[in-house]
Amino acid sequence: MTDGIRETYMKMVVKYLPRVITHLNDLEARTELSWASIIAMSQFAFLGSNYDVSATCHSIEHALSGYYDITHGDGLAALFPAWMGSFSRVREERFRALGRNVFGKEDGFKAMVEFLESIGMRLRLRDLGCKLGDAELIADLAIKSSPMVKTHPTPLDANAIAKIYRDSY
Repeated sequence: MTDGIRETYMKMVVKYLPRVITHLNDLEARTELSWASIIAMSQFAFLGSNYDVSATCHSIEHALSGYYDITHGDGLAALFPAWMGSFSRVREERFRALGRNVFGKEDGFKAMVEFLESIGMRLRLRDLGCKLGDAELIADLAIKSSPMVKTHPTPLDANAIAKIYRDSY
């Protein structure tokens, strides 16, 4: 049930965000995005699970935007592909389900990257003014500031976070 709820609001974003980007006054699309956001941030999104694994990406990004003057969404967009890649081998079926159920494609990882590109959000940390040499610093900040990094499906220590940072650069 939880996967179905998450897939539904992700499909809403995939459908309506491009409309909002091209037509800022599209009230229907903006309303649907608002609903998707409300559900995504509600406890419905966490039914039947200890915590959402995506919280680990948010944890890394919080350290990033806490150190640099960047928005949370831009930081997430820059980190997301490398973050997904950090555990894709242990969650292959989940990525296939993402592709099929949200994007109508077989490869969820590739579909997500293509979606980010289509909305102008395939960012790199260098595009946001981050420095490659800060990878270890950001990793340490993420470990110290967020216990959620422990919910990642593969070991997510400072070295793994620094690799995600470097791969996002």
